[in-house]
Amino acid sequence: MSQLVKEITQAEFEAEVVRASESQPVVLDFYSTDCPPCEALAPKYDAVAEQFAGKARFAKIFRQGNRDLAQKLGVTGSPTLIFFAGGREVGERMGGEDIRRTAIKAQVESLLAARAA
Repeated sequence: MSQLVKEITQAEFEAEVVRASESQPVVLDFYSTDCPPCEALAPKYDAVAEQFAGKARFAKIFRQGNRDLAQKLGVTGSPTLIFFAGGREVGERMGGEDIRRTAIKAQVESLLAARAA
């Protein structure tokens, strides 16, 4: 995991995602262990985090270890990417095996553009 991607717990969700997204978009990755799609996503996620360093924040949360938050947010599978801006969830969620780096990048770019407008 890149140093630009912060591992958080549900106790940190409010500060690291909700409040942080008021100043910068936040991308949250719910992942599981022994999850080939999660392992396939990790280098793509790190690469996008590197590309947007200083402009957006990237976090990961272990789904099984944070079941209450996953349930509250309606996350039922791994990996699931959720985008936050202005203190709330925005845009389309991404999940499953076919998350493309270009799709993550496009979603972050649209959040940054919306902020600048």
